[in-house]
Amino acid sequence: MVNEMKAKKYKNRRNAAAVVSAAAAVASSAAVYFLCGSWLAAVCAAAGGAAAIACLLYILRLDDAFITDTAADFSRLADCLTELEEREIFPDNEDTAVSKLQNKIIRLVRILKKKNKDSVAEQESIKSLVSDISHQLKTPLANLKMYTDFISDESLEDKERTEYIRIICLSVDRLSFLSESMIKASRLESGLIRLKKEERSLSETVLKAVKDVYAKAVRSGNEILFREEDRVVISHDSGWTSEAVFNLLDNAVKYSPEGGKIYVTVRRLGMFAEVEVRDEGEKIPETEQPKIFSRFYRGSNSRGREGIGIGLYLAREIAVKQGGYINLKSGENGNAFSLYLFQSTQA
Repeated sequence: MVNEMKAKKYKNRRNAAAVVSAAAAVASSAAVYFLCGSWLAAVCAAAGGAAAIACLLYILRLDDAFITDTAADFSRLADCLTELEEREIFPDNEDTAVSKLQNKIIRLVRILKKKNKDSVAEQESIKSLVSDISHQLKTPLANLKMYTDFISDESLEDKERTEYIRIICLSVDRLSFLSESMIKASRLESGLIRLKKEERSLSETVLKAVKDVYAKAVRSGNEILFREEDRVVISHDSGWTSEAVFNLLDNAVKYSPEGGKIYVTVRRLGMFAEVEVRDEGEKIPETEQPKIFSRFYRGSNSRGREGIGIGLYLAREIAVKQGGYINLKSGENGNAFSLYLFQSTQA
């Protein structure tokens, strides 16, 4: 409605200009006649005025057509924004205001498309997370329900009751471990926990993880051998880095044969500091190696072993949050997981 009123107002102004021009032409021809007393001069003046009016009307018509076409182009440019299309309406090789506006709109379209893509990926990630959590909760919850019903039977023998209570306790421990692991992972992913990096000895951080997993290694008949090739003092979050190394060590204990050795080495490697955890377990199949750090992924050799497949994923997230990464080398002599942290300074 507003555009129609503006167009009508513009048309009225154009018609008024034409009427004024025509009146001016008539007045000028009359003036020539009175001054010169010649009808021929008056006719010539009138003809010249008519030609000028015709030219003026033609120019106004061209101006009107240009404005109409430009408005249509702007409308198509607005459609590109609403439909998120990277389409050029105006020439891109011209240094004009409309060309600059078009470039900004195209950049805005790209930003919106990326945000939409990220939003879809986030939704898919949430769906996958919910599905994974449901799958992980399914077994322990089913066990809790089933064995709780069993122990409510008054005719149950004490030996059986004790066994069922043991299974219930294992299910509760599994649920507790799952919830704690998921809370740690979700806090890291969502940014609720910010890593606090301080200049500290990397060996001290690693030894803390070794201490936490030592008792489990002894029960499994494994020996942990620590070696510091270089004294490394770097900026890192000691608590979370220790958590990452603990997960690597815990994984090594799970998959090492009884009596196997686990080698932990701290060294400086170029621009990075490396923490290597090497075990003597079975080689991880090459087809599984790209998936080993995925959330809830468990390899073909994990059957019958405890765990939910989140330790290596969490270790990788901790490394990435600190500008580092984790690498895996697997062979016939065992598996070596290396955590790399960038060295901003060297000691």
